[in-house]
Amino acid sequence: MKNYIISNHVWSLIPARSKSKKLKEKNLQKILNYSLVGHAINASKGSKLVSRTFVSTDSIKIKQEALKFGAEVPFLRSKKNSGNLSTDYDVVLEFVRKIRQIQNILPKYIIYLRPTTPMRESKILDKAIIKFKKLKNYESLVTVDKMNEPVHKKFFVKNNKLKPVFPDLSIEDGNKPRQLFPDSYTLNGYLDIIRTKNIFKKKYLGTKCFPFIIPKSIDIDDQFDLSYARHVAKHFYKYNKKTKRKNLI
Repeated sequence: MKNYIISNHVWSLIPARSKSKKLKEKNLQKILNYSLVGHAINASKGSKLVSRTFVSTDSIKIKQEALKFGAEVPFLRSKKNSGNLSTDYDVVLEFVRKIRQIQNILPKYIIYLRPTTPMRESKILDKAIIKFKKLKNYESLVTVDKMNEPVHKKFFVKNNKLKPVFPDLSIEDGNKPRQLFPDSYTLNGYLDIIRTKNIFKKKYLGTKCFPFIIPKSIDIDDQFDLSYARHVAKHFYKYNKKTKRKNLI
């Protein structure tokens, strides 16, 4: 990858493939009359620090929806990188390669916004971007939230038997008070920020990843998650309407 210019900009990339195993046309499902793709685009375009908003999709229908909300969709994603096993790295690599066929400018930073986490605030995007720009020795930043139970109290099921996640722990350790274990955190899909140069080095998050801790957020995977998100959003909408706040969520 030669002959390109890295600008000191932040671009958002919203991955929205057409197929979903658990929820048909998931990325086009609506909450408060806005599709999940629309919510992600609105959050991106509401940011003061994101200069361009792109959607990566293999679907004409999703492309039309994205364009309606003002995102850029310069190409359709390949089938190869639109399957269940496609990785974030695969999606971003294809994006970078194809964008370079259109222009020779790439951003220094890419913020990755999955549509399945629709309850986003633009101001949190900006806080994360400001934080990451100050972190000189990190390759990436991801949002996490604190787990209710430490990972030390979690188990695998193997041959119909419980097996502790950590081999040096016993099943009895799973019944110990959580205060005896260090706090555990989970990736919540709210946002990732990477340095574009990571992709040139054949990696996505790399090994130096900063945990940006935020409150728990709804991540939509199935119909239950979607119904719950709609219920929560409805109540947020009533609250915002009463207080005359601009955001629906």
